[in-house]
Amino acid sequence: MLDLRETPVPDVIDHCSAALSIDLDIENPAFGWGGKSIGCGTDRGTWVKILFRPAGQINERMWTGEECASVLTGVSKPQLLGSVRWLDATRNLVWRADETTRVESPAISSTPEIHEEPQNLSGEWWNTLRGSLIALAGTKTTRVAVRQDLINRRIREYAGTAVDPTVDEWLPAHADIHWANLTAPNMVLLDWEGWGLGPRGLDGATLWAFSLLVPAVAARAFDLFADDLSCRSGTLARLFMCAELIRMTRNFDDHPDLAEPLIREADRLVIELAGAK
Repeated sequence: MLDLRETPVPDVIDHCSAALSIDLDIENPAFGWGGKSIGCGTDRGTWVKILFRPAGQINERMWTGEECASVLTGVSKPQLLGSVRWLDATRNLVWRADETTRVESPAISSTPEIHEEPQNLSGEWWNTLRGSLIALAGTKTTRVAVRQDLINRRIREYAGTAVDPTVDEWLPAHADIHWANLTAPNMVLLDWEGWGLGPRGLDGATLWAFSLLVPAVAARAFDLFADDLSCRSGTLARLFMCAELIRMTRNFDDHPDLAEPLIREADRLVIELAGAK
């Protein structure tokens, strides 16, 4: 798989610049997870994110998220200004470039998880996050971020038949809320590629799971979304996120420091859900 951190793509940069009529600051790039995207400032004070997918793997869920999110209201997010798509037959890839308003506040972490408590998260920051997710949950969409069959597989892989994985409440969610997708001191929620319907509590469960190395922050995240995370769907969402991330630590060595607290929480949640079965 192409890694943009290691492989320059000057033809892609030139195509993007010409299509959007902008100059990109390629001397100061920001790379996405695994080098699958690159972000650059522009000469008109905006931001451009360029990413790719293999031509045979383009799907609505992951390829139209930014456009569909552009009409959301009440959510603190970058504003989409323009987009371009093109087929790269030589590499058998499809490229996408999205120009958005520039977010001046930096991402809180370079990794999805945190290892220490962020120092610039005010009460207003947490309130803006909660208000944004309440507004998002109140929208209507046909997009699906997390399917029931995936939840079934992950929970059964971890808990067998001890837990009924059937979700009874579904709401729109960002579906990738972690500390590399949140900025501070001004709270802005980045990366809207995969948003859509998920179990109630999915966003709170995701942030909580990626906060487990800092118990005070995990507790703050839980308290902020307690109504969602305490209901059955929210409890399933927490178990699903634990099982999903445990799988990533085991199969891909992602987030290895999280393995122990994830297993501890997953085991506790299995007992809780099995007892309520």
